[in-house]
Amino acid sequence: MDRILCLLIYMISAFSGSAKILPGPYEEWEPGKRLKILLVGYNGARNTGSDVRVAAIAKQVKALFGEEQVQITVMTLDAGTLQGYFDEDVELYSFSSLFPVSLYRACSTHHAAILCEGSTLKSTFANALTLFLCEASGVMAGQGKPCIAYGSEVGTMEPFLERAARRLCRDTCFITRTQESLAALRRLGLRGHAGTDAAWSYDGAVPAQEAEALLRKQGWDGEKPLLGIAVINPFCWPVRASVYKWLRGLADGNLAGQYDKWYFFSDSPGRREAYRRYIRGFAAGTRAFLKKQDYFPVLIGMEKLDAKACRALQARLSCPGAVFLSGDWSADVMTGVLHRLSLLVTSRYHAAVLSMEGACPIVAVSMDERLDGIMRELGYDRDYLLHVTDEDLGRKIYRALMAARTDREAIHRHILAQRAHYLEMLDEMGAFLKRYLQEGLQLQSF
Repeated sequence: MDRILCLLIYMISAFSGSAKILPGPYEEWEPGKRLKILLVGYNGARNTGSDVRVAAIAKQVKALFGEEQVQITVMTLDAGTLQGYFDEDVELYSFSSLFPVSLYRACSTHHAAILCEGSTLKSTFANALTLFLCEASGVMAGQGKPCIAYGSEVGTMEPFLERAARRLCRDTCFITRTQESLAALRRLGLRGHAGTDAAWSYDGAVPAQEAEALLRKQGWDGEKPLLGIAVINPFCWPVRASVYKWLRGLADGNLAGQYDKWYFFSDSPGRREAYRRYIRGFAAGTRAFLKKQDYFPVLIGMEKLDAKACRALQARLSCPGAVFLSGDWSADVMTGVLHRLSLLVTSRYHAAVLSMEGACPIVAVSMDERLDGIMRELGYDRDYLLHVTDEDLGRKIYRALMAARTDREAIHRHILAQRAHYLEMLDEMGAFLKRYLQEGLQLQSF
């Protein structure tokens, strides 16, 4: 099914230039028009990281070009989940997992596109997600419009997907968020340079007093330091298409493991056991730390899908704590809570990024190159970078948390300095983005 989708996207991209002469909606920028920019990403699924990225990019673009000069549109799976994240003049363009036609129309009616999804070219989560972004690149190229990937991750892909990326993204300019992603991009023969993640500039967090009030409602005494715990199910990915599973599920009423329509999470006895081992390790490590240190635990579900993992971990902890799930709370609240933490152990990349506003020490339990990359950039990969498949994970988490607590002040100063560097890089990315679009559209009046 992924290969069939890929062939369909090849065809749409190949004929996308015909939109200029065929009946139907199509636009090119002309002097005097507002510049219509399409933000293409995985939004509307209650993924805190993805949502704050696109909100930060929208705000930066408006600041770069002027609010009266640009019209921003955000692609979303569910417009209702993004209410309140953007100014009223930002438009929301709904799509579904059956995206090829709606994405083609969105690209055809905009003058430029920004690929906002962090996991841009990789097979980790879903080949369909990468194909979604590749289609945007291919259509914009076919119509002679600029497309830029902004703060992107490039990783391992299946061979057919690598071929699609090389072909459809050859005219897209990439700003990767790590040097490792830049090296992977260059191995594909694509162009770009290294930058950082777009979420660093997100400033929509609720005030500290509001975050603290919400924590008190869940049992915090206002005094104990806060231990943030962000868990996931690392072993349910990638999501794959299977019409056979879908039809069989419709027939017998059992659609277990369904993500959406004919897309299903990966599943096997081995994956289920690996997940249980991961949760047991996380629970053992954090429980041992909480017995030694008087911290208040705060479980954080950065994506709606993380709720099950958070509940499974909560059942294994020996002391009560707070739970903040993105399905229940906005990105502003989730970010405000992350800013208030004293210590964080996380398998979520953006939990680490957003917590750095408060410069708390981070212990990463990584499933892929995203947390690996940021911990290496911080210089903490030797002592504070673990992996979801590690043997004796509980003991390793406990030791890393104890070490991070001991070295808290030095880590705090280093993270503050590194965060300032990331913000400088983001300013440079913005300047490059403006020049790139000006040159691509020959804008003289911006």
